[in-house]
Order: sequence, then C-alpha cells, then structure tokens
Amino acid sequence: MIAQDIYAYLSSDSTLQTALRATVTDTKIYPNYARLSSRLPFIVYQSTNPGGTQDEVLNEEDFTIIITSDTYATTVAISYIVSALLDLTEAQIPSDIYNIYYSKKIGGNDYADDLGRHVRALNFTFKFNKK
Repeated sequence: MIAQDIYAYLSSDSTLQTALRATVTDTKIYPNYARLSSRLPFIVYQSTNPGGTQDEVLNEEDFTIIITSDTYATTVAISYIVSALLDLTEAQIPSDIYNIYYSKKIGGNDYADDLGRHVRALNFTFKFNKK
C-alpha cells in the first residue's frame, strides 16, 4: 500500500541519489526487480506482505530493501544511508494518503549474487493508517 510513498521518499533524497549515481531518467530504485540495463549500484524494494496486515489500530507492511553494488564498501555505505532514512518514528515520510507513524529495521543479510556482486538485504516494518 505504501510502496509509492517509500519510493518517492527514497528517490527524493540527494545523498542517496548521489551514492547511487542516479540520473534524472533513472533513479536506480526499482520495485521488485532491476532493469536488465541497470548499472551498479542500485536498489530493489519489495513488499513481503503486499497490502499489509492490521493490528487493533494500525496497518503494518514489511519491506525488503536490496542494495546491489560491485564493491562491499559501496554496498555498506548505501545501506547506512537507507537505514538512516527509514529507521525512524513519527511521520517523517511524507504521504498524501497515509500517516506513516513508524518504520523499524528488523534485520537483514549480506551475500554475493550469481554474478559475484555484493548484495545487502535490509528488512523494515512500517506502521501506518489512512488519513
């Protein structure tokens, strides 16, 4: 539900865009999978429970943010930027439709993909409700 808001928030951050070497035509932040023509580094974000779940008060949605780069140092540097942007509380992520109250990093892992690129997956939980 909040995927568009997460994308807009990440793609508007100048520090992250500089680290990704993004351009006006390619933010290097992709939903679900990267483009075949994507150049490193880039981010892929995926909702692990699309549509979220609901507790007594708030909706909850889990996202995995996957950072891929050609060097471990670059992957780690970008992961620190993403963590600083998304590990937060109290409506810091702007949205026209939702009040996003809470986002917490709940885990992650490092690995090398089939092409030998360095990958770090970060897992976040978001809590929100409709305005």
